Amino acid sequence: MAEKKNLVIKVKYPTGAKTSQATQTIPAVITVWNVQRIGLAIGGLIVFIILLASIFSGNSDTEQDEELKAPQVSENVRVVPQTTETHSVVKQPTPPTASSLNAVVQTNSQTPPPKVANTAKISVKPQAPTLSKEPPRVRRAMLASSITDKEPGNEIAQNVSVPPTKLTTVYYFNELRGMNGKIIYHEWLRNGVSVVKEPLQVSADRWRVSSHKTFDDKASGNWTVKLIDDTNNVLNEKSFTVSIGQ
Repeated sequence: MAEKKNLVIKVKYPTGAKTSQATQTIPAVITVWNVQRIGLAIGGLIVFIILLASIFSGNSDTEQDEELKAPQVSENVRVVPQTTETHSVVKQPTPPTASSLNAVVQTNSQTPPPKVANTAKISVKPQAPTLSKEPPRVRRAMLASSITDKEPGNEIAQNVSVPPTKLTTVYYFNELRGMNGKIIYHEWLRNGVSVVKEPLQVSADRWRVSSHKTFDDKASGNWTVKLIDDTNNVLNEKSFTVSIGQ
């Protein structure tokens, strides 16, 4: 049986002198510039300087604006403060004259001067209306089939024909003169019997007035319409006949 042999490996370590020399080597220093951070720092410094400059310039502009806003009093303008003398003038019992009113208007340029001319016109009393020289009279009186714009239409002579189951209207028109303020009456009569008496007010010296009556097929007969004044005097009358036609 063969014998086992041991394998021996020898390792040589460096000596202590050589090791100390290797550990005592001086490391090299390398400087690296961070350009981005330097740029940001410079930019922030510039912005800070600009802000300071704007703040100082703003203060100077504010001072200039305050100087401009300050009221500048011209040398030719005289400022008169309100004193107790003004109150003494107000307490004077004497009424203000035209000259004092003009002086007050001149001192206050914002308020317009009083219109004295218009006040004078208002105080003038209007002239009394002239009365008409026309005597009271009836200028026109007629029976008509219609009234348009206070004027009569076709004149009705003496006969009014009413168709069966239909209605017919007759208008009595008057044009009056010199009766302003009076009350007149239109009285409608059938066969001599009063059917209606209507009062009418006259409101002008020349006045047009009318009244009307509507007839059916049962209103046949002799009709009369009269114009009567407030003293019961008959000023005008018209007579006509109502018949039933085909």
